[in-house]
Amino acid sequence: MHDTDAILADLAREMAPHTMVDPAGLRFTWSTALRLIERGVPGAFVECGTWFGGCAFGIALAQLRVLGEVVRPVHMMDSFEGLSPATERDGPAALHYQAHPEDPHFLDNCRAPLDRVLATRAALGLTEAECPVVKGWFSDTVAPMAPVLGAAGGIAMLRVDCDWYEPVRTVLDHFAPLVAETGVVILDDYYAWDGAARAAHDWLSANDAAYRIRG
Repeated sequence: MHDTDAILADLAREMAPHTMVDPAGLRFTWSTALRLIERGVPGAFVECGTWFGGCAFGIALAQLRVLGEVVRPVHMMDSFEGLSPATERDGPAALHYQAHPEDPHFLDNCRAPLDRVLATRAALGLTEAECPVVKGWFSDTVAPMAPVLGAAGGIAMLRVDCDWYEPVRTVLDHFAPLVAETGVVILDDYYAWDGAARAAHDWLSANDAAYRIRG
């Protein structure tokens, strides 16, 4: 019998160099993915905003190490060129962030070269089928990807980690309707950036959705 908690704790340490998500957030994401599979909630896992891929790769590796195989693919979507320009709707903290590239927290505007991400995927023994990568700005990639995911059975877990208002709203507009009735949407930046919070509330209001946001 697997000690899932220990496996996920070890995995969080292993993925630490490849992610900005804290260990508690990683374990929550991975345990949620495993629970959705256990409950038979249909759909793939999708992460919008992957950086160097640690969280997404961990979703696949958690399946492999606990279940013995990658049951659900983990779709990884990112520009791999950094964040798009912040706007007034993203708030003063976001504008300050992008105006100060010398800050040690700037991290090259969250740029993650695709070749390094693909090399990490290969080094971890994961395949393109298990962790397919979609490169490009969300304004260009999300809408075309929506019918692909819909035809393949929809989304069980959607992890939204794209910081600013426009990309978060774009992802929610096209992907949230594909999330299974008992699926999960994780808003990584809800408490971090004004734009992400505004996009979430605007989407909920526009769609007359009474979903609850849990901290």
